[in-house]
Amino acid sequence: MTSTRAEPMAPEDRRSMIAEQAVPLFLEHGAGLTTRQLAEELGIAEGTIFRAFGDKEALKRAAVETFFAQSRARMEEGMVDPSLPLEEKIVALVRGTRMWMRNMMRMLSLVDREEIPSFFKGPRDDAYRTGVAAIFAPNADELTIPPDRLGPIVRIAGMAANAAGLANDAGLSDDELVHFILYGIAGRPRGED
Repeated sequence: MTSTRAEPMAPEDRRSMIAEQAVPLFLEHGAGLTTRQLAEELGIAEGTIFRAFGDKEALKRAAVETFFAQSRARMEEGMVDPSLPLEEKIVALVRGTRMWMRNMMRMLSLVDREEIPSFFKGPRDDAYRTGVAAIFAPNADELTIPPDRLGPIVRIAGMAANAAGLANDAGLSDDELVHFILYGIAGRPRGED
C-alpha cells in the first residue's frame, strides 16, 4: 500500500491558515498562548509556525490583522437580521458590538502599544456604519435620527459602557445600554405616558 502525501501549501496560504486559526485561540488564551499549544491545536509542527512567521511577534500581528479582516467581512455579510422587531435588533446589535469590542481589546493587547494605530490606518472604514444603516432602514420612520447615524451612536455608547467597566466604575449592562439607545434619558417607552 502506498501512502499519498498531501499537496504542499503555498507559503502565503500557510500563513493565512495559521493566522486565521490562531485568532480564536488568542481570544481564549491571550498572549499566554504558546506556539507549542497552537501547533498542537492545528496538528502541525511548531517549526512550521516559525518558518511561516519567523517569530511569535509576527504571528501575533498577523492574527490581529486577520481578526480585523474577519470582522469587516462579518459586517458586510450582515450583523443582525433586518426583519427582527426594533428592540430585538438593538439588543442583538448592542450585545454583538460589546462582544466585538472586548475581543478587539483582547487582540490589540497582543501587540505593542505603539503598533495599535497601524491597525486603524488607511481609508475610513464605513462597514459598521453601513451595516447598521441597512439593519435599521426598515425602521426609519420609528427612529428620531436617520439610520445611517445610528451606527456611530451605538459604537460610542458601547465604547463608553465598556470603558466605564474597565475603570472599575459601574459600567452599564446590556439592558441599560439598550434602554438608553431606545429611549434616551428623558424619553419613555412607546405606549407609556
